[in-house]
Amino acid sequence: MTTSHRAETTAMNISLGIGILMLGLKWYAYWLTGSVAIFSDAMETIVHIAAVAFASYSLRITFRPPDKDHHFGHDKISYFSAGLEGGLIILAAIVIIYTGVEKLIFGVQLEQVTLGMSLTALAGGINALLGWYLVRTGKKSHSIIVVANGKHILTDAWTSIGAILGLLIAQATGMTWVDPLAALIFGGNIIFEGFKLMRSSGDGLMDKTNPELEQKARLTIESFCREHSLAFHRLRLRESGQKVYVDLHLLFPTGTPIERAHALATSLELDVAAQMPITADVTTHLESKDHPLEH
Repeated sequence: MTTSHRAETTAMNISLGIGILMLGLKWYAYWLTGSVAIFSDAMETIVHIAAVAFASYSLRITFRPPDKDHHFGHDKISYFSAGLEGGLIILAAIVIIYTGVEKLIFGVQLEQVTLGMSLTALAGGINALLGWYLVRTGKKSHSIIVVANGKHILTDAWTSIGAILGLLIAQATGMTWVDPLAALIFGGNIIFEGFKLMRSSGDGLMDKTNPELEQKARLTIESFCREHSLAFHRLRLRESGQKVYVDLHLLFPTGTPIERAHALATSLELDVAAQMPITADVTTHLESKDHPLEH
């Protein structure tokens, strides 16, 4: 296992362990206060634990090398993991919104608010640090699984902050309806975050290009072609988890010896791969300038 893989696995194990701790803390705070806002926070933690469990499994699958049934490896499972997490977030938001509406209609009784807010603040602070650590680790290792988990936890931390603000207002003014109203707002924000995760998952599964990486590849190829009096077309780029695939047609003057053409193509492939921030698989197809194939 590489250092990067070890860092990702460690990050997910930490996330799961802290998630279980936060679940107990938040449900205890909800039991004390009866706050719908804290309930929404606790619901997100349940989703978080379920998502982390699948994400940890997905991470192990991602590390498997290509085999006879999966010639390009197993990286794309990371998109399924992000999509599942987004779906679970939306499901939790629906439960939160339903509960919030119910409490707005029938009322809510708040108790031991100060202690409940203190526990929620502690949980929110821990989650903010954990989310920052996961996003940082995920971006450094280019892991969509770890980044998605980190963003989910940061959303959880914001929900904790919102719950505390709602309880402060309710406690100061006696307007207890502010608590379920806050839960409705959190529910709407959680749905938004869930859809963003699902969209990123769909983009990956549909091989949507990365404009930033494509531009890096294009500039490198154009510079190489100017230097060696070559041309190119049909540049394509797609990401697959922690790997990027680049292919293009490289056009040579008619009569170029195959040995020279192959050496130049290999040199270009290495140059393009060196410009990519993640592992790159670069493939060139050799053609004649006079008879380019447009297929």
